[in-house]
Amino acid sequence: MDIEVTHRRRRPLSGVELLGPAARRLISPDRWTDAYPATPEHAKELDVLLMFADTLGCLPIFVPKLESRNAQRDEALEELRVAYWLHHSGFPVVEWEPPGLNGKVGEYLIGSPDNANIFVEVKSPGWEGVLSDEKRRAGRTKQPKYINLEGGAFGNWQPLQRCIASEHTYPKFAPTQPNLLVVADDLHVSLLDSPDHVEIALYADHAMYGEMGYFTSPRFENLGGLAIFRAAQFFGGHGVEYEFTIFDNPFALPSTKLPDSILKFRTLARGMVRGTAVTRWEERWTKR
Repeated sequence: MDIEVTHRRRRPLSGVELLGPAARRLISPDRWTDAYPATPEHAKELDVLLMFADTLGCLPIFVPKLESRNAQRDEALEELRVAYWLHHSGFPVVEWEPPGLNGKVGEYLIGSPDNANIFVEVKSPGWEGVLSDEKRRAGRTKQPKYINLEGGAFGNWQPLQRCIASEHTYPKFAPTQPNLLVVADDLHVSLLDSPDHVEIALYADHAMYGEMGYFTSPRFENLGGLAIFRAAQFFGGHGVEYEFTIFDNPFALPSTKLPDSILKFRTLARGMVRGTAVTRWEERWTKR
């Protein structure tokens, strides 16, 4: 008897099908409606972040956030990513959700080689926040971030300044301790890809762009500095990479200035998250 053997090609894995063992054990993705984690590298990164949170005892803080809808999940991911980066760069988390000013709380308090703790707040301004009222009414916020090669002029100094001055941001910073605002943006053009706009937002010595730079006077003296952070997979890379750079505030109070040790990040730093590289066998499996 002749038997004809056929091989059915598996469809590519996608979305929550890519979740790794830690994510499957610790969180439920039932409320997610997008393709996250989208790639095997980001699935591995999620496992790394969850194990990091578990080791530091902060899973009860992050699990509800990670199980929330897409936007809140993404904010929680950025908070964990920044904590992971700082922790493994010599600035360990010493307290989660520390009290700030006006009854508000921050993301975490980090230690430093200078024996000075730094109050850290993480914000993630998105592309939706810069849309015109007309585009909002037309339902643009419900569409993908990039569509039909949509382009045009942009001014990233505006969302950055709004982020700093927001009632949800600056009022948290007490005048008694070093304070750092980390911005992990989701703008159409990343702040790391538009450094001139960051310079305008912070250091412009004129009002040609609407306002003077926020670090050109004592107006934001409670803020020691601002950092820009990005997690990405770069072309030709082998895992998820983090980028981080700091802009210090020369008008910060002596008590709120950032310690010298963290100012090494005034030069852009980049590093790959250990454990996120995908082997050729894994790559073939997820694409089958």
